[in-house]
Amino acid sequence: MFHNSKLRQAALGALILASAASCDVLTQDPPTALTDTDAFANPDRIAKSAVGMYDQLQNAEFLGGRALIYGDVRSDDTNPAGFFGNVSTFNQQPNDGIAQNAWTGGYRTLYGANYFLQQIAINTGKTTPALEAQYIAEAKFIRGLVYLNLVNLFAQPYVFTADASHPGVPLQLTAPNVSTAFDPSQNLARATVKQVYAQIEQDLNDAITGLPETYTTAFDKTGRATKDAARTLLSRVYLYKGQYAEAAAMANTVITGGRHTLNASPATPFNAISYQTSESIFSVAMNSADNPNTNNALGQHYGRLRRGDILVTPYARIDSTQFRSKDRRRTQLLDPVATPTNVFTLKYNNASFDYVPIARYSEVLLNRAEGLAQADAGINADAIALLNTVRRRSLPLIPAYPSFTVASFASKQALVDAILFERRLELAFEGHRYYDLMRNKRNSSRINYGDDKAIFPIPLIDTQQNPNLAQNKGY
Repeated sequence: MFHNSKLRQAALGALILASAASCDVLTQDPPTALTDTDAFANPDRIAKSAVGMYDQLQNAEFLGGRALIYGDVRSDDTNPAGFFGNVSTFNQQPNDGIAQNAWTGGYRTLYGANYFLQQIAINTGKTTPALEAQYIAEAKFIRGLVYLNLVNLFAQPYVFTADASHPGVPLQLTAPNVSTAFDPSQNLARATVKQVYAQIEQDLNDAITGLPETYTTAFDKTGRATKDAARTLLSRVYLYKGQYAEAAAMANTVITGGRHTLNASPATPFNAISYQTSESIFSVAMNSADNPNTNNALGQHYGRLRRGDILVTPYARIDSTQFRSKDRRRTQLLDPVATPTNVFTLKYNNASFDYVPIARYSEVLLNRAEGLAQADAGINADAIALLNTVRRRSLPLIPAYPSFTVASFASKQALVDAILFERRLELAFEGHRYYDLMRNKRNSSRINYGDDKAIFPIPLIDTQQNPNLAQNKGY
């Protein structure tokens, strides 16, 4: 398909460089002489190889930021963004370069996780059993996260067919080497969406078992996978599948664990000096020397003083009776210098090294709220309490903005709509809005649910090279 020797060399090179980083280069064999076994020879090298998987997550065309952008520039919260070609106008073609880069970026990241799992199985027993279990769990968390993004970019949502039997993406669970990369067995067909989600669930459940509850350093608590990070993703998976009771229950395991809280301000998680607060459950971590650079970083695309490729004027124009004028997400997270017709978000404004927010505690609260509201035949009071918790953080405590009560909602659907609206306000520009619309079978402002072009094309070069890889309808 596309898993060739170049991918293997890239993944292995990253791991080997991490393993050798602390060595005296004058005494080392050439890098080409370091075998797979050498790279996993002892606990120190295995530990550095595990960290190397997170470096793969920084892929500039995928979870280094672009995957989140593609979940927002197709929604009703941004202006069409010309920098991203035909993505936001839904006019992509099979040879679209952005689709190709996203596809390759996602599978390249998967390769790193698959390679690690493959090699640690071969070299089992070279670190402690506890650390080996943790590293395996981290790899599975990363694989589940990547597949969740790939399947939603390149396939219709889970609810598109009654049994999710429509085409998903290929399930590549191994890391081919030089001798096997071009074997016909690597020409994988697309798994169904149901099969892809089953793999995601399996990986995340395995990750929950093996991951630590927390780490000792603030950086690791946010930048490395924990049980709560996997639980949060799994609650999202259940929402996407329409398994609402399961979504509520999984989110509740994070809430009752007591390891995370909301910050006083909604702007705090996006401040460069406070990326590692307890509200940020998992982020793709960056620094000034290791980031997607000036053409790919979130802060470059969204920042008015940077590239400024993405305007969020539609979000700023949401009816003020719903998005209150004193809402802190309006007053603290929208650019106060921008004109009314050219509004930017302030969530990403730190040049090239904004952390990429994957899971935040506010999402957990809203996941549980939506799960409870959807699963209840009536108007769920606990869901309202959770909704108020998120809402009150951003609204001043004045009589004009009272908290919601059961009497505030005429029906169950009215409560669900309020929770979805709160998700729109709270999780804006974090990659959620478009998928929240699609999983609820709602139209975006520029395309209808179920339209052929609502999803990315499978890259032309891959369908040409792999006779088993079917193109999406309409392309």
